[in-house]
Amino acid sequence: MIGRETERSWFLKKSQSGKAELIVLYGRRRVGKTFLMENTFPDALFLTADLAETEALIGRFSEPLKNRLGLPSGIVVSNWDDFFRLLERSLTEQSARLVVWDEFQYIPQGDPSFLSIFQRWWDTVFSRLPVMFVICGSMIGMMERIALLEKSPLYGRRTGQYHLQPLEFPASGEFLKEMSPFERVQTWSVTGGVPLYLKQFSGYVSFEKALFEKVLSPGEFLVEEGRFLVLEEFKKDPTSYFAILQTIASGRTRAAEVAQLSGVPHQNLPVYLRKLLNLGLVKKEHPFSLKTPKKTPLYFIDDEYLRFYFRFLMNAKDLVYRERGQELREGIMEKMSVHASMTFEKICRSWMQRNAGFERVGRWWDKNEEIDIIGQKGDRLAFAECKWTNQPVGQSIYRGLLRKADVFQQLSMPENLKMEFYLFSRSGFRGISPAPGLHLIDLEGLSS
Repeated sequence: MIGRETERSWFLKKSQSGKAELIVLYGRRRVGKTFLMENTFPDALFLTADLAETEALIGRFSEPLKNRLGLPSGIVVSNWDDFFRLLERSLTEQSARLVVWDEFQYIPQGDPSFLSIFQRWWDTVFSRLPVMFVICGSMIGMMERIALLEKSPLYGRRTGQYHLQPLEFPASGEFLKEMSPFERVQTWSVTGGVPLYLKQFSGYVSFEKALFEKVLSPGEFLVEEGRFLVLEEFKKDPTSYFAILQTIASGRTRAAEVAQLSGVPHQNLPVYLRKLLNLGLVKKEHPFSLKTPKKTPLYFIDDEYLRFYFRFLMNAKDLVYRERGQELREGIMEKMSVHASMTFEKICRSWMQRNAGFERVGRWWDKNEEIDIIGQKGDRLAFAECKWTNQPVGQSIYRGLLRKADVFQQLSMPENLKMEFYLFSRSGFRGISPAPGLHLIDLEGLSS
């Protein structure tokens, strides 16, 4: 299991608490929730829901319980109370005490009464047993409504929750061992850290070949995945969300621009953006500040695959289905350097948090000045430039960073902060003199 040691240890610790545990596990589609549970608890009872009729779902859930208890398969379980009685008997008579409710969000969608029944059984029976229920789901908005928000019948009953995130860039490299670091960054600009997407590129040496065969060829699931992801979360009015995401992906990052080009009325846009922000599909950035930020924020798609999909695929899928993927690939590769440069900055930010210990990181801009990354922890303040070019970074880039750091210091920096400088480069370094507090990180260094 790649890159999930921390998550696995957390769940194992919870399972060994000796008391009733009700855990909510949620995250974007394909991020590996089921895989994590199957490899952490291979003997657990897995109850996987879908949009089947309630009676069919109850019947399917009951089959493994009847098998465990040695009951005749002909016994009919037709309502939730009978099912929970059977589940209680199984958990008390059998040694297995762990239940994973996979795609849990589909159950209350099909039967609105289910959550109240589940709550009653948890309060009166299961919360008094040494059992562990993991409620697992991929529709983030739905999972938050049914399990985490105050109005939910399950609110206050959970004993833990885990929002499973995509893998970090170094862990993603385990899927891409045949690729160079340069090819890995390009791949990450399409897949992000989503394990199933990374697996599609596994075994390839060339990013360009993998892109054509796994994204730009008829029948491959990544051709339509972006549309399904948005439809899953926004069944009502998906067209407006498509338009907003496509506008942001095109590089229009201010709210006024998004409203104008997407066709969503400016007065309605905050509602749409708030939902996208809450789901983690979009992020809002203010210029990094040591004080309360006052400048107008910018909006970016925070999911690498969706950013790629809405920039390059949304309106070009017909070329794929007409087997003109080679033509589409050529157009994408012409713009890939600009697209991957944003991914490169994101990878560098994560590196500064993970390896250099900075708690706050962000971009800074003011008029015609911009610094790719500023990081802060306590009295440490770092300034960084990220260069995704085919030329080595030289002394002039370092001098430019020093000058911009001085501008930032004059505008908003208090005294007595220890300043550090970081240069990240795709193509290495040339002619930079060593200096106190200066760190040089190349693509190999970012993989650690």
